[in-house]
Formats: sequence, structure tokens, C-alpha cells
Amino acid sequence: MELISLLYGIYPRSENLRRSYGKWEKGQLNTKEISDKIQEESSIYYELVKEAALNYFTDPLFNWYDLLRPIALSVEGIRLGSLTRYKETNTFYRQPEIDAIGKLREVKGFKELEENPPFPMYHELENESYLHFLPGINSFVRMSKVSGDFSKVRNELKDIYLKLIEMLKIKRLLIYEPFEAEDFEIYNELKSVTSLFLVITGNSGRFSADGGKKFYSIIGNDPYAYSKYCEVPGIKVVDAQSTKIDDGVLEKVKALSSDFDKLIVANTESFDFLPRIIADKKVFSFKGDA
Repeated sequence: MELISLLYGIYPRSENLRRSYGKWEKGQLNTKEISDKIQEESSIYYELVKEAALNYFTDPLFNWYDLLRPIALSVEGIRLGSLTRYKETNTFYRQPEIDAIGKLREVKGFKELEENPPFPMYHELENESYLHFLPGINSFVRMSKVSGDFSKVRNELKDIYLKLIEMLKIKRLLIYEPFEAEDFEIYNELKSVTSLFLVITGNSGRFSADGGKKFYSIIGNDPYAYSKYCEVPGIKVVDAQSTKIDDGVLEKVKALSSDFDKLIVANTESFDFLPRIIADKKVFSFKGDA
């Protein structure tokens, strides 16, 4: 069985970048200086994943405060509300407040945003291993304060995602659903226009088996449950909420070797919950003892 490694989600900032953020927030660093610091940190991260020989990785989102903000600040009709706890963790996000989904703003090139450090809205990297990264439509709506019909908002967000794919010419996209959801048919149009990786939470959900284009991968806790809906099933193995360095990845998945020719091995959650020094070490555990 071929193991394919994939790291997704927000990556922890270094202490140096955290201090730079603090200085920028106090007005001690200007726009150009904080942008340079973010770019420098991103370059270090991309060198790290290259050294670890990861097959796929996403934008580390060093220039965003939370998972939802790239979309929340890209779409008219969405504003940032109060700080809200993310699951049962000590991490918080600004809850999007949605009255109606409006137009997609200009997202290409450098931007200065009042609610966020300056940087390109969506980082683009010319690398076959790089995946654009967006929050799950179901989770975005669940984590927001919505005025109006939830189903209508979900479908309008789907249309926004389609426009982003077209505007940024996204070839490979990873969508992360941090909360359990039932309806994944919302992604049928997306997987028809890009190579779509979907990371899900839980062990249920409704998928379409209508003979159309498959997801490239569906990554969850049980690769058997979704294997017929994707080209390469995946499993979340590398523990993102434990400071213990994972080892023996092959041991954890060897029982699956007779059933799958290829298997994507991914992290269980964003590494943002870990100290940077631990996260950097865990990046090398995806390959395990392969």
C-alpha cells in the first residue's frame, strides 16, 4: 500500500512572528514590515514541508487569525461578530454574522484589511503539492450567526466557492469540515471543476453516487465508509492535539493494506493547537517508518 502524506490547516506561528504581530497591532511595525515577516515565516514553513517530503500541504494561514476569516472578509454581506470559543478548546474565532450573501470582493493581489494583517487574500504557490484551503460550507454556516434561511445561505456560499475556484484558477482544493454534517452533496459542483480533497468530522454523511466525478479524496476516521465516493481514501492519524511525537504510522494503518492500494495519511486537526517546536517535529511523522 502506498501512503500519501497530507498536512492541512492553520499552522502555529513562531514566537518571532507572534512578537511581530504584537508590534504590528501596537503600531510599532508598518504594513510592509509585517507583510515581510509573514512572507519570511511562510517561506520557512514551505522549506520544512519540502524537507519532510510531504505529498500535499495547505497554506499555513499565518496571515489569518482564524479559519473562517478568509471567506468572511472576502464576501459582501458578512461581518465579523463577537469572539466565540472553537469547540472545547482555548482557541477563539470572530463569529461571522450573515444577513445575506453578497458579491465576492476582489481577492487577487495585495490587500490591507481593517480586521486582519495585510497579505494576499489567498496565497498562491506554484507547487504540485500545494492545496488551496477553505473552511467547509456546512461548518461555516454552523459557526456563524445567520439571519434567514440556512439552506439558502449554504447554496449561496457554494456559488462563492465556485467563483473563487474560477477566479484563482484553483487546480487542487482542500475543504475542511471541523463539525459533523449530513449533506456533502453541496460539493457536487465543486468536485466537477477542481480536484477536491474533503476532510470530514464524524462517521456519517450523505454523498452522491450518481456516476459523476469523484472527490479526489475524502479523509475521515473510517476510509471504508467513503471509499466508493473518492479516488483515494484517507484517514486522520497524526494527532494534532497531543504533544507526543507520533511514530509507527505504518503500524496504525497496516490492517488496511490489503484493502487499499493507496491511502492518504493526514492530521486529526489543525496543528495550531501545538507549540511550534512540537509541530515542526510532527511534520516528519507523516511518513512514519515507511
